[in-house]
Amino acid sequence: MGYIIAVTVLCAAILFAAASIIYKLFFRKTVTRDGFTVTAHSGCMGLPDNSLEAMEAGINAGADIVEFDLNYTAEGEPVLSHNKPAPDDNCVTLREAFEFLAKHPGIKANVDVKSTEHLETVKPLAEETGVLSQIFFTGVGENFVPDVKEKAPGIPYYLNLSGINSVKAAADKVEKAGAIGINLNHSSASASLCREMHRHSLLASVWTVNTKMKARYVLGMKPDNITTRQPDMLCALLKKAGKAE
Repeated sequence: MGYIIAVTVLCAAILFAAASIIYKLFFRKTVTRDGFTVTAHSGCMGLPDNSLEAMEAGINAGADIVEFDLNYTAEGEPVLSHNKPAPDDNCVTLREAFEFLAKHPGIKANVDVKSTEHLETVKPLAEETGVLSQIFFTGVGENFVPDVKEKAPGIPYYLNLSGINSVKAAADKVEKAGAIGINLNHSSASASLCREMHRHSLLASVWTVNTKMKARYVLGMKPDNITTRQPDMLCALLKKAGKAE
């Protein structure tokens, strides 16, 4: 009898500890850093990727930033496309996207660089349309850094990293690249990585978080930004939970 009681008590203790961990990870009151931003994915709210409709929907849902992919036609025109566009693809042009952005001066744009082939066209167009201060680059791997510095000087960019084994080494890479922070998939993100970035006065941006449970978990890491296909969900979660305890 005493053995059964001991086992029962032990199981209850294990269940209590597990419940406590789950609460801390998923259901505690949300806390975000000052300046935390929500980025609407290029295909948010179930709308087509890289469409003006998705940008509009993201803004209406409460996002601070809209994201779109940058690529180029065969003639070198910058367009919104994840892959190299085919001749008959009907892509939104970067000019159209910038003109849309100019109508929303409080919104920033995450320009996800898929190719640096004609990157020198971006800064003059941003200056012409008056949105230079509203844009920054992501999608910048270490191999893209030289082109970004040469072809688009002065435009801030995040460094994309994956397979992180050392948070200190990751921060050192970001600093060495001259980036403003790190941009990485939620599966590679951690609280220790965010802390290390902040210790170096760098930013941590996490993508792509689309469920409430995952959003709660990632928010607990204290990143500076989360990209989501469901900005309405994330904004509602932040509003309900509050941005500080």
